[in-house]
Amino acid sequence: MVQTTAAGGDAAGDNAPGDSAAGDDPCEALALAELAATHLLDEPGPAEEHLRRALAIGAATLPAEYLARLGSQLVMVISGQAGRELELADVALRAAAAWDGISEADATHLTLVAARALHRAGRHEQAATLFDQPLAAGAAPYPDTEMAVLRAQYGKSLKLLGRHRGAAAQFLEAARLVRDIPGRAEFRAELAWSAASALDTCGEDDRARAAYRHAADLWGELDRVGPRFRCLRAAAWLQHCAEPADADHPRGLTAMYELLAELEALDPTPEVAVELTHTRRQLADMEARD
Repeated sequence: MVQTTAAGGDAAGDNAPGDSAAGDDPCEALALAELAATHLLDEPGPAEEHLRRALAIGAATLPAEYLARLGSQLVMVISGQAGRELELADVALRAAAAWDGISEADATHLTLVAARALHRAGRHEQAATLFDQPLAAGAAPYPDTEMAVLRAQYGKSLKLLGRHRGAAAQFLEAARLVRDIPGRAEFRAELAWSAASALDTCGEDDRARAAYRHAADLWGELDRVGPRFRCLRAAAWLQHCAEPADADHPRGLTAMYELLAELEALDPTPEVAVELTHTRRQLADMEARD
């Protein structure tokens, strides 16, 4: 587990899990924990206050597993409140550390809670580190759909860090996880497009071209004109760049002419008009390159 706090060393609060306090009365700590339990679902403010006090007061006297459970409850309370991602990550990391040696499953889950909170907060370097710890070890604590969402978040953090090859691997694995799950067609298409873009950026041209075409097929099944043609143009451009300038039958140019003809045959909606403009511009760039 990462030992530093999520916010770069700032504690989440004076009575965060693991902090010490003057009191050490186990009876008072247990009473506070029971009181917190009555507010967990409907009054997060009082529940959080009681849990923090219980953790501080009982830190030296309550059993480790009981303290770990209180830490998990505190994570649950904070996770339901928008705008507290850094606090959530910090508390989740403390709770994960409390579960070390007691429950690997709980420690893994809480590490991933922290990673996802940091991702949402834009702390992508820290998020990527935390995502990598359990995933590199082969952990898959959630159903495939949720694991796909988690890997997509990891991929986005890696992409924003400029680690495009790693990002592509996460997007491709996420797409594999939801490949046969009904109702996730748009998510699959988004993942395929993200993977293609990442592969394109890191110079994996052949794989990127295939990924763009696959994404275009998925968008086509959803009747999404704009995304489909953007993916097909990207594939055509990669094909064109891979060919010698004096090729007798340039497949990239041929593909772009076909796209243009297909667009011109569609009903002239505003979306089609936009795609026509981009296709004609890219075709002109291709022809100028020759």
